[in-house]
Amino acid sequence: MSDQPTSFSAPRGTRDLLPPESWRWHRVFDLALNRVFGPAGYEPMDTPIFEHTEVFERGVGEASEVVTKQMYTFDDRGGRSLTLRPEATAGIVRAVLENRLDKGSLPVKLLCWGPMFRQERPQKGRYRQFTQIDIEAIGSEGPAIDAEIIELAARFLNEAGVEWRLLLNSIGHMDASCRLGYLEALVDYLRTHESHLAPEDRERIEANPLRAFDSKEGATIAVMKGAPAITEHLCENCERHFDEVRRMLDALDLVYTIDPTLVRGLDYYTRTAFEFVSDDLGAQSTVLGGGRYDGLAESLGGGHLPGIGFALGVDRLLLASHTLNEWQPRPVAVFVVAVGDRAGREALPLVTELRRAGIGADWDLMGRGMKGQMKGADRSGARWAAILGDDELDAGELTLKDLETGEQERIPHGRLVSDIQTKET
Repeated sequence: MSDQPTSFSAPRGTRDLLPPESWRWHRVFDLALNRVFGPAGYEPMDTPIFEHTEVFERGVGEASEVVTKQMYTFDDRGGRSLTLRPEATAGIVRAVLENRLDKGSLPVKLLCWGPMFRQERPQKGRYRQFTQIDIEAIGSEGPAIDAEIIELAARFLNEAGVEWRLLLNSIGHMDASCRLGYLEALVDYLRTHESHLAPEDRERIEANPLRAFDSKEGATIAVMKGAPAITEHLCENCERHFDEVRRMLDALDLVYTIDPTLVRGLDYYTRTAFEFVSDDLGAQSTVLGGGRYDGLAESLGGGHLPGIGFALGVDRLLLASHTLNEWQPRPVAVFVVAVGDRAGREALPLVTELRRAGIGADWDLMGRGMKGQMKGADRSGARWAAILGDDELDAGELTLKDLETGEQERIPHGRLVSDIQTKET
């Protein structure tokens, strides 16, 4: 057997999340929970990262590309088919039904954060394991919740420093008076132009014709430019709903563009569909997207329970942000520099005193000299260095150095906590 250690790397399409980027991820979640969505009544929750496969087959759609090509599905030891969650909404609605949240006060407003899994070609900002924030409002079918959800999304992106454009559409209800009538017209159009479609898009004309709008194939894209618009086939109720959503967005001074080709990539969407796109992301420009899913609960075996929500990928959000990528975390306020054995014995009690007072503090654990410890202070991101040496110990003092300005002063040892608290306010 070889004495050489085995060399491992992260699986393709995954990556390690390391500081300082990991700090920025948690800042995104803090922004979501504590500054935008939490104060609007959206409460944190989570679901298992794997579900019974049928949850996604019935919820997302058996003919959708997510189900047919991208899911990580496996059998457990009991022979049950399980799938790593490719998206959050189906599992969240399953959780609402199972835990009877729909029997309480409606709407149920939820915020979910966590990893999703899709086996697709990795590219910039897109991984096979990726983290999403999901916002869901379940129980109301009035247009007001649509407008609230879209406004919250816009405000979150503003807070995150993302420049965006809002695309809006209505894809109607899945009934004979609305989308089913449109699908007949769309299938007729696709059949007429079948020879010009990409082979993959020809195969799903009957099973999932709306997916032709999502095609990345140039031939199909050209054909779809002349396709009938779904907004021209809306029933009276869906048209009225869409008109009211737009009226409310206008009242909120939210600028949007009607995009009749916008259908989203999952089969459960109904009525309102929207995407926020950023020119900072290149061709794959969507940073946040969502819409209504008024029939999802019924497809999972529940009663009628309308809902609307959206998902945003944290990787893509950070790529598009003009502020978060510049943000530097500063959890450590004071770095204790101890010079000599006597000072070394005093360092941990001093660090502990600072931490117990709620002040971030760190110190050297490698036995470095003064120069090495000061480099450690710079690397820690601390604002101040508290320097202890024999002179300071003899005088009952320490040297407090401002690492940004270079200014320093000698202060009594017992004043360190109060001085830092004063400087941080």
